[in-house]
Amino acid sequence: MPPPSPSPLVVLTIWTALLLYVAGEYGRTRRPAAAWARPVWLLGAAAYLAHVAAAFGTCHEWSHAAAYAYTAARTEALLGLAWGGGLWVNYTFTVLWTAEALWWRMRPGGYARRSRAWTPAVRGAFLFMIVNGAVVFVDGPGRWLGVAVVGALIAIWRADGRAHGTSGHPSAAADGGA
Repeated sequence: MPPPSPSPLVVLTIWTALLLYVAGEYGRTRRPAAAWARPVWLLGAAAYLAHVAAAFGTCHEWSHAAAYAYTAARTEALLGLAWGGGLWVNYTFTVLWTAEALWWRMRPGGYARRSRAWTPAVRGAFLFMIVNGAVVFVDGPGRWLGVAVVGALIAIWRADGRAHGTSGHPSAAADGGA
């Protein structure tokens, strides 16, 4: 039995999440941060959670075992290794994005004062997931949209780092739109 094809809802929610994330990243790296950046970024996180729910509900019938088998089949088809452990990476990413969103929403001052090392670490995790989820594991023209998303993020983050002589720490601008 072939792995399930993603429903249009699954596809729509992930691309919405990614585009909102990119827009939010752009807005929050402006100095001062754009007032709209935080709500847009948070909507991206909500769209991502809708994507997870849609994928589990429509593709895997709310079954971890089915999702694991699907992940293993996709990984084997692409890399020759039947490994479903990427699902656990997805779970971890879901916790990370949710925690970041809640932290920025509920404690913007604390979020702004977080360790300078945190921003590049989080950005690296997001980049890893986006490259895998929107480029490597996507077929057809969607892959080019994934490449555009990755390119936009890298350009935004590089410009942010060059403008501030940092790795793009959002410090004073993190509570933009508070």
